[in-house]
Amino acid sequence: MTRHPTRVATLRLVTARDTSREAREAQREAQRRIGAAARVGLAFEMSAEARRISIAGMRSRDPALSESAARARLLRRLLGAELYAAAYARPIP
Repeated sequence: MTRHPTRVATLRLVTARDTSREAREAQREAQRRIGAAARVGLAFEMSAEARRISIAGMRSRDPALSESAARARLLRRLLGAELYAAAYARPIP
């Protein structure tokens, strides 16, 4: 496995260019109001939905692709070939 030098993460606030200042402030207030646990829950839900959309896209482009093969392809894309092969001792679909 390739090792990378230690990187220090920096947090940069990125805002949409088409969002008004008032809308950004309302969104931040809503995020503060729901709390950290709910924000984490939303992040997990959005991640799961992104995976479902990716799998649906793969299967629409390749109708013969099974659900499990599509999940395996997605995992390989997310993990990279080396980590996928180490974690799942099966051929890459």
